[in-house]
Amino acid sequence: MTAALALGGALGCGLLLLVTAQPLGRPRPELSLRLGRLSAEGRLALEGQAGAPGAPMFSSPLLERTLRPVLEDAGRLLGTLLARAGIELGDLEQRLALGVPRMTAPQFRGQQLATAAVSGLALPAMNVLGVHPLGPWPVWLWLAAAGCGFAAPGWQLSSRLGRRRRAILEEIPVALDLFVIAASAGLSPEQALVEASRRLEGVLGQALRDVVREAGLGTAPGDEGIARLAEREDIPELRSLAGAWQLAHRQGLPLAPALLSLAETVRDRRRAQLVEAGGRASVRMLFPVALFIFPVFLVVLLYPAGVELLGLGG
Repeated sequence: MTAALALGGALGCGLLLLVTAQPLGRPRPELSLRLGRLSAEGRLALEGQAGAPGAPMFSSPLLERTLRPVLEDAGRLLGTLLARAGIELGDLEQRLALGVPRMTAPQFRGQQLATAAVSGLALPAMNVLGVHPLGPWPVWLWLAAAGCGFAAPGWQLSSRLGRRRRAILEEIPVALDLFVIAASAGLSPEQALVEASRRLEGVLGQALRDVVREAGLGTAPGDEGIARLAEREDIPELRSLAGAWQLAHRQGLPLAPALLSLAETVRDRRRAQLVEAGGRASVRMLFPVALFIFPVFLVVLLYPAGVELLGLGG
């Protein structure tokens, strides 16, 4: 009876995977989506939506065809449960768009479930195989491993966002200098944005080129694109840049003096952050010195003196 149920379940899972992998029965694109391709804004929206589902979750084509639909459905169900429980992260889509641009929220939650399952089942499997040098792995350690596995994709995403933020902060002074040079040469704010985006590399340069691209397609003006960029990245320096840009664009004020003072402010703030980080590093150095280096240094100094004293006393 058990073997029959197992075979029936395996057959049902196989048929489900085969049916869901076929193009038959899938809905055709809606008329609104097909009409959206006729406008620039619609093309941008469809391009952004089409890029995310195409991101592979596995390097193996077999796992991509079999496990990816299951993980996406499980992640979608988990997102629904979290939303009903009121603990859903509202900015997950925005964080994924910045950290992992081609990954959707269901894929991310499915990845969390997969890593939790692998981490949680690793210790029981080691118990079964007899790999427990310090004794059988307890159940609470299984749960802890599963929790760490569930949180690992979130930690990786936070790390990527932190690196992106630091890269943008390092590129902002150079971008402001390029804006000042272009504006001082008599270029308009739009032309200054184009020239600066061409010469600036890195994360901020790519973001500014996207702003220029949207402005060229008529989706959003340059000042509005920079404001969206500042809101999306949530960096105070970009918010100040967006405010100065909108003020110069709407009221006709010169752009170069405002950006020049902003560049000096950003450099002073960055210099203060570096000095503060250096102070924290010097404090952190006290712990290894006091715990490891200083005792060894005392032993090296006092051991010969102790031997001499003991020898003289004998």
